[in-house]
Amino acid sequence: MKSRKEKLPSDAEWYCRKDPEEERFYEIFFQMCQKYSVRWASAGEKEQQFIEEVTRVTYERERAIRLGLPLSDVRLSFAS
Repeated sequence: MKSRKEKLPSDAEWYCRKDPEEERFYEIFFQMCQKYSVRWASAGEKEQQFIEEVTRVTYERERAIRLGLPLSDVRLSFAS
């Protein structure tokens, strides 16, 4: 029987593991905050929703282009 340590990655390994898609999403997020002069920590709810949505659309459009997917599959801004 394997010990718990052998089965699961350490906390440090989990923390240090990088997901390129997540990294790109956050790069876009920080770019959008800078572009629209939004300081996340002090932003109001509407400002935060705006940044989240603009980031989502930008990321999904970029990802679709990169993967050769149709842009029509990307949900429009603030659409349900």
